Amino acid sequence: MSQLDKKAIIDLSKKGSRLFRSGQYEEAREAYLKAHEMDPDNPYVLSGLGDVYRKLCRFEESGKYYDAVLKIDKDNVFALRGAGDARRGLQNPEQAIPFWLRYLEINPRDSHVMVRIADAFHKMGQDVDAISVYEDALAISSEDPFALLGLGNLYYASHQDDRALQCFERLLKANSHNVVVMTMTGNLYRRRMEFDRAIENYRNALEIEPNNSFALFGMGDCFRGHKDMEQAVFWWEKILQLEPENQALRSRVGDAQIILGNLDEAVGNFNHCLSVGEDIFAYIGLAHVERERGDFQKAITFCEKALQIDKTHPRILSELAGMQEAAGDLEAAQATRELLKL
Repeated sequence: MSQLDKKAIIDLSKKGSRLFRSGQYEEAREAYLKAHEMDPDNPYVLSGLGDVYRKLCRFEESGKYYDAVLKIDKDNVFALRGAGDARRGLQNPEQAIPFWLRYLEINPRDSHVMVRIADAFHKMGQDVDAISVYEDALAISSEDPFALLGLGNLYYASHQDDRALQCFERLLKANSHNVVVMTMTGNLYRRRMEFDRAIENYRNALEIEPNNSFALFGMGDCFRGHKDMEQAVFWWEKILQLEPENQALRSRVGDAQIILGNLDEAVGNFNHCLSVGEDIFAYIGLAHVERERGDFQKAITFCEKALQIDKTHPRILSELAGMQEAAGDLEAAQATRELLKL
């Protein structure tokens, strides 16, 4: 190869790299392909093509170029990391991990690659291994946000609330504006019945995403925990404005309206539920409204309608027995309670 050709390859490679860094991936691909035609075994060009195809989400082609580099240089750290990333893009975490592990043998203090390995273990259902690798990443970079998030998510899912909170609080202390972390932190404090601290996190989330249904629901549930049903309804109704056919929440709002003594509003919510489809809890709610109004026969009728949906549902049978007893039909109440024992 002439010196002129070598210079042309270097110039094309530099051009490809410059275009790649500026986000002009198709133009970068063209430059690298021209260089590749002139020198098919150039590791720098092959790695560049791997990077470009990865950014274009053409992961199979990306992996082939990285593999070509590794046939020439098995310890090329850029190709090892890229080959793992390409397999991750193909949703093959079990194939990605060996490349990243080989990379770490050469570059053992790269916490970012450790997080990728931990994420892959999690996707494979190997959460014990994932936790171990996340912790290794944090031992190197104690405030790595991706390691904290991944580890916190695993602790959150397994109800290790104290450990999850430690991860999420560290993230938020670092001025993270991750709404998901804020809502999960709120959920953890709500689980612990620390409602004021939960409300603080939900409010922070709502400042960023005013219509976040998880934060809105959490706000309402916290006020229910404070026995402030009026505020609970206020927040839950914000969700219903966005999701008017949310049956589960409509029933919950209806139940809250009964506690507040707003029976007509409660009926409206329960009937809205039933306009969407059959709903056991809407019928039970209507039964409660009639019980509050003193019409036990109507209450019994609504319980019986709920039983048409599920004849063995213990909540319905228990409610029906209570309504029958309140109506003075002790024999029917006893017969219904016998069904609960079956």
